Amino acid sequence: MNSTALPDTGPNTDEGILSLGVVYLIVSLLVMSANGVVVFVVVKTKELQMPTFWIVTWMAVFDFLMGLYTLVFIVPSAFLNRFAYSDDLVGLASCLFTYVFGQTVFNIALTVMERCIAVWWPLRYIHIVTFKRFIIALGISLLLSLIRLILITVPDGDFYFREDAALCIVDFDTAPTVIASVGFPIVTLCLISISFVMIFINLRRVKKQVHPEGIHVRPEGQVKFPMMCLVSTSVFCVSYVPYTIGIITNYMSGKDNVPTLLVQILSAALLSNSLWNVFIYTATYKPFREALLCLFCRSYFRKKRQREIFSLR
Repeated sequence: MNSTALPDTGPNTDEGILSLGVVYLIVSLLVMSANGVVVFVVVKTKELQMPTFWIVTWMAVFDFLMGLYTLVFIVPSAFLNRFAYSDDLVGLASCLFTYVFGQTVFNIALTVMERCIAVWWPLRYIHIVTFKRFIIALGISLLLSLIRLILITVPDGDFYFREDAALCIVDFDTAPTVIASVGFPIVTLCLISISFVMIFINLRRVKKQVHPEGIHVRPEGQVKFPMMCLVSTSVFCVSYVPYTIGIITNYMSGKDNVPTLLVQILSAALLSNSLWNVFIYTATYKPFREALLCLFCRSYFRKKRQREIFSLR
């Protein structure tokens, strides 16, 4: 296992170093606070103890860890324009980043698959998505993340610190490493896209039924089209397409020839994905919004409930 420092790929001014560190600091704090709020709301609200929010909470935990990793390793390194700790920890930092990043990818796949099951089998949902199966799915995702980490780090075992993005990463100079790194996100994207298409087909297939009195009603158990699947697919592409391009460019041209701008874009996209997930998978759920208001805006929520009660009189 080798740890090296990448030579400067271009001029790094003090203003550029400072701005990069400030961006990392702000985004990491936003990621940690937003995902921390999600975990707090779900844990404190008994009405949210359901499979959907089990998965969302699990996702929020690892997105929080991504923000924590950024705050501990990337932010101080960005301000110092060098790795903030001993060079012996470059490999450890690279492995932590690779593992947490891989798990966030699988968490997105789990969430979209859960929504697909809710749309296709709404009446059997509670029997399919049980707590036991939820734990098994999490165990499989953790195992896949570990396998991905091994496939990426073992063939080469060469790590380095990239100063222009303040990242500790693997030297993607072998075909197995590139395939393992890029292949899992691509497979996950295909899985998300298939789930999205299945949801769309199912909602087109099931038409509105007509009540004997002539009133249009939605079939029992049928749910509205979850726009989060469309949004999550789009955000996933925006977040991981630059990553895929960067890895392939690194393999074909060498790490010294990867543009600094591309590296900074892909690093910002990967980190910000942990922030967008919060809004996609919680703001689209009305029960979560109500629980959030109940915990943090009690007066507003109380007045809203009073108006609803008054309107029923």
